[in-house]
Amino acid sequence: MVQWKGGVGKSTLAVHIAVALGAVLIDLEPWGGATAWWGGTHANELWQAPGPAPVLRALERGKAPRPRQGASGRPQLVPSHEQLLALTDGVAGGVAAWAWSPEGLPTLMVPTSAGPRPLSEALRVAIRAWADEWGTHVVVDTPAGFGPLADGGIAAADVVVLPVTPDQWSVPALRKFMRAYGPRIRHGLVIPNRVRSRAEDDAWAEVMTSEGVIEPPFVLGPPIQESEVLHSTRRPLTAGPSPGKARATALEQIAAAAQRALELSEE
Repeated sequence: MVQWKGGVGKSTLAVHIAVALGAVLIDLEPWGGATAWWGGTHANELWQAPGPAPVLRALERGKAPRPRQGASGRPQLVPSHEQLLALTDGVAGGVAAWAWSPEGLPTLMVPTSAGPRPLSEALRVAIRAWADEWGTHVVVDTPAGFGPLADGGIAAADVVVLPVTPDQWSVPALRKFMRAYGPRIRHGLVIPNRVRSRAEDDAWAEVMTSEGVIEPPFVLGPPIQESEVLHSTRRPLTAGPSPGKARATALEQIAAAAQRALELSEE
């Protein structure tokens, strides 16, 4: 799950797509949006847990982290951790070290069981190995913007899912991402999210479906409508009694997006 612009509903969709796929959710977003939602009143106990961040500890040990088991319909989770903030603020702070790449670029190095490795490369290899060890699908929520955490998740993915709200800020950010990362990914799925019945959204939908805007390896996926039920719920929409009309509609749309991602991953 990737978007350079924040506020497009990426983490909310990450949680619910993970539920739809029966997947493990890895939260690489340093502020832990998905972790906060998942943990509720206990979120800080996860985000500020003693010791290193679960993903960094797993890289150093060379073993898959043990996902936390969800309740009330929540997916299994490898939580974010405040230590990940040190990987995004330009100061490694003892978590990692900076080195220079052969191209002369600063590269963030982290301890792994095979010795120091660039963080993005370590995640690329590890996430795919963890998926094999867990024997399940994996959904990775990445930070807004770009950096080694996002790059590692992108490189590991069979499908990069890009939620985009139909507006003047998100669509240009989407196009910049597609130009920058198109050669690096296998498949990209653009999900129009928080779509509303109004002229402005229709206009941007027309832009996104215009020739030459979304090109291979990216495809346009099924839209997800703006929904108070989806964006205000404190537990997955699959939990609780039989859904009413609004919840059933949101579930159908999320299931369609998850199914399309799954189809692309198998191509």
